[in-house]
Amino acid sequence: MLRTSVRSKDSYRKRILKKRSEILKRLSKELNEGITKGPELKASPGSDLGDLSALSLDSHLSVSFVRRYSNMLRQIDQALARVDEGSYTICEECGEKIDKNRLEILPFAPYCIQCQRRMEEENRRASRLNQSDGGPINDSGE
Repeated sequence: MLRTSVRSKDSYRKRILKKRSEILKRLSKELNEGITKGPELKASPGSDLGDLSALSLDSHLSVSFVRRYSNMLRQIDQALARVDEGSYTICEECGEKIDKNRLEILPFAPYCIQCQRRMEEENRRASRLNQSDGGPINDSGE
């Protein structure tokens, strides 16, 4: 396995921490805006179906948003652990080196672009299969 120099580790760590800071700022901004909007969207006795739909959609988007950013922060923590282990630039799927440009754009990427594309395609296929047959198949084959 390729070993990462101390200077490279520091550089990677700084890049990852900068991305974490950006994400935390966006998350804080979105949450603060949601809190500010919150009172306007509360269901009241005079609420119609449109009002309730907007409230439901806003709640769903908020949950999706928090889930997405929570996932990114978890990936960032995992990337920091890979820096410490010396495996940061190595694809977790195939073991090949992750392109430097990819890591500059997405510093917490665990996979090379080829593996990421392949996994996304497999997920799309599985999703289409689940939609076409009415849902996922459980382990018992039912």
